[in-house]
Amino acid sequence: MTLQYDHEPSAEARRYLDALAAACGHYEVDAESKYVTLPDPAGRVHYLTAGEGPPLLALHGLGATATCWLPMFDALTDHFTVYAPDRPGRGLSTAVDYRETGFREFGVEYVTDFLDSVGVGETAVLGNSLGGFQSLALTIDYPERVDRLCAIGAPAGLSQDVPVFFRLFDLPVVGRWLFDYFESETVSDAREEFRRINVEDDSAVPDAYLRPGLVGEDLPGQRESLWSLMKSLGSVRGRDPSSTCARGFEQSRRPLGSSGEPRTTSGRRRLVGRSSARWRTPTS
Repeated sequence: MTLQYDHEPSAEARRYLDALAAACGHYEVDAESKYVTLPDPAGRVHYLTAGEGPPLLALHGLGATATCWLPMFDALTDHFTVYAPDRPGRGLSTAVDYRETGFREFGVEYVTDFLDSVGVGETAVLGNSLGGFQSLALTIDYPERVDRLCAIGAPAGLSQDVPVFFRLFDLPVVGRWLFDYFESETVSDAREEFRRINVEDDSAVPDAYLRPGLVGEDLPGQRESLWSLMKSLGSVRGRDPSSTCARGFEQSRRPLGSSGEPRTTSGRRRLVGRSSARWRTPTS
């Protein structure tokens, strides 16, 4: 089982691709590593794809990458052509400063641009955590692009509440210290963090699953991009109202997943002139 790619990676990106290939080998998955170039500030977006059938877009969570979907690829690719992008600022995608872009609008905009770039009109969507938020926002803003929706775990952005621990990241000095303190430097560190946040029993989680995320933290701009995203989502007072879906649910003119005339998208505002919101791409 292999990871195939026809691009020439930098030395930094090659380490990441080697770890990704090892994860594909562990899960006996054949996948392709590809890029699309989107309008600024998204820039170059890396994604994994495999399978045959109708399209399925898989959106990962806050600190994850497209790697998180590899354990499910074998089952999903029997029925779908899977497209799993690294969100801008994660994996091999261009690092974005989310303090300049915000997330509610940009998190949908780059997804629709991505779908256009890979030639997908309507798609099934699978989202986890922050990816679940994007999935819901995409369905609210562009219902004609979503055939069906599956949210794994509670989507972020359903309320303005922010867990107390995450509010600490907004405190001057202390917040950045905590962010740097919890950076994983070894597979053991990554496993401990995964156990703390995601599971109680990690015995079924192989090192090969954790290693791409660990290597990815060393890619140019990725840590700063993640920090900017965390800062943009909320504060000690709670979540930024612009980063929730609650208002969209109230304004949506049809239930999620139902048929009928789609809402107008004439009010969509594009982000332009935002090249300053980008850091160096991991592959340059």
